[in-house]
Amino acid sequence: MNDDFSQLVTNYFKNDYRERGKIKWQGYFLSDHTALLKSDNKKRHQVTQKLPRMSLNDIKQTLDEAALNYATAIVQQDQQSSDGQMIDNLVGSVSGYSDRGVVINKQHILFETIRAVRIQ
Repeated sequence: MNDDFSQLVTNYFKNDYRERGKIKWQGYFLSDHTALLKSDNKKRHQVTQKLPRMSLNDIKQTLDEAALNYATAIVQQDQQSSDGQMIDNLVGSVSGYSDRGVVINKQHILFETIRAVRIQ
């Protein structure tokens, strides 16, 4: 009898079973996961617009204003990715200064690499 069952199962998977492939697995994606995938896709295809270059004095003044008012600063560095696109802007609060740069989101950014600063 055990051989009959084994033969039945083997025969079923060999002749009758149809794999539904991608359709089968789509039901397992959670809405949070699909939302994250869409957000990631949007972020990957988003192109950072080049802001007009600011003078060092204007950059420091804007960062001071953001720090004094606890405002969110948008910092654009003058760096491009390997495909020639501007790297993503850093967005966060100013949490400190050094003689050579500013600290935003625990990341030290040299003044010489900053292209422009906006207050959000």
